[in-house]
Amino acid sequence: MSKFYQYNLLLLRFKNPETEKNFNLGCFKEDLNALRFVIVLGTALSIIFIFVDVMRYELDMISVAFRGGMALILIVLGGLTFLFKEENYQFTQYMGILIALFVSTVFFLHYHFNEDPAFDIFLSNILMVLIFITSTIMGMRFRYAILVNTVNFAAYILYIENINYSLIAERQISQLFVIYMVGILASYILERQKMTSFIHKNELDLEVQKVDELNRVKNKLFSIISHDLRGPIVSLKGIVGLYKKGAVTVDEFKQLTNNLEDDLNNSSNLLDNLLAWSKSQLQGLDINKGRVNLQEELSMLKNLFSSQLKSKGISLDIDLEDQQEIVVDKETIQIVFRNILSNAIKFTPLGGKISVTSKNDDDGMIAISFTDSGIGMPPEKLDNLFQINKNTLIGTSSASGAGIGLLLVKEFVELNNGDIAVSSALGKGTTFKIRLPTQ
Repeated sequence: MSKFYQYNLLLLRFKNPETEKNFNLGCFKEDLNALRFVIVLGTALSIIFIFVDVMRYELDMISVAFRGGMALILIVLGGLTFLFKEENYQFTQYMGILIALFVSTVFFLHYHFNEDPAFDIFLSNILMVLIFITSTIMGMRFRYAILVNTVNFAAYILYIENINYSLIAERQISQLFVIYMVGILASYILERQKMTSFIHKNELDLEVQKVDELNRVKNKLFSIISHDLRGPIVSLKGIVGLYKKGAVTVDEFKQLTNNLEDDLNNSSNLLDNLLAWSKSQLQGLDINKGRVNLQEELSMLKNLFSSQLKSKGISLDIDLEDQQEIVVDKETIQIVFRNILSNAIKFTPLGGKISVTSKNDDDGMIAISFTDSGIGMPPEKLDNLFQINKNTLIGTSSASGAGIGLLLVKEFVELNNGDIAVSSALGKGTTFKIRLPTQ
């Protein structure tokens, strides 16, 4: 079970405050309707008994006052429930406590001022019914139900033994205790069922969301593969076919393949990203952390991108402090650096500049900044930057991105206990700042 759904087995309260709040919000309407039902039931019974007393017995103003007053107060309390809002779900529980204690108090007083011996079992029977209602149909949380039932049960014992003793009423204590224990058990079981249902529903909803997200990603991946990977291969196939048929000269063939080189480089990078992402999603990644020399890794990537940098006349300046080392998984961090530099080259104009700098932070992290003089991004683009999406921004050589590279960047940085931030503005370039641990 997720830590968000762990709960106290004794009080049946979720340990996570947000989960507890969501559970109460989810039960709000059901609890409110249950409370209103009990109020209507209590009001109706009070009014019915008034007429029964008047018709079958001598007019007893005390009984009429008790029951009429109780009906009136219940009507007022019932009306107040229509002022409750969902965010005030706690009020339904407090109102339930108030009504249960109010009703039991009324019947204690009614019994106290009634001299009829037949009433010696009246109070215990009423409390048994009240315990049953409080524990089941009133919709009270277990911790509140056990509080109310315990107060009423203890009050009955103290009242009979110390205030208005009756042998018959005393004999009812054992029966009342049985109903009290059954009520506690019933309330506990019902609450557990509610919580279990809530957990299962939320976990199921989460799984459905994951499946929907995977389907969405799958559809986008197929679109990426069919366009970004297939396009350059089809072009290459066509060029080779023309050359074999003698339809183009050697010089023309060289010119065509030069134009195709950038597309093939992008496709190769995309294929590497697709394979890395697929492995992380389907098989999981083995993170093997070790000490990695920052200067060596970035110098190696500079050599890797040398032809692309040269073709666009972009200068790549790497200005790092001496012998800086990070403790990361080398394979995943290589993918992170490669994708950031690849994007910087893609969106930096001819003759532009890319700089990589680093700084030791006080919290045992190294901050590495990748800054380019590229076309930049608007704020709405930054909000969805680390998602798989067909990039609406076009690079300086008509290159576009699928977004999977940046998705991997964020995922792999976080897997290495780091964090990433991006700042950008249209026409003013972009800066990726990555913080990675040094130990």
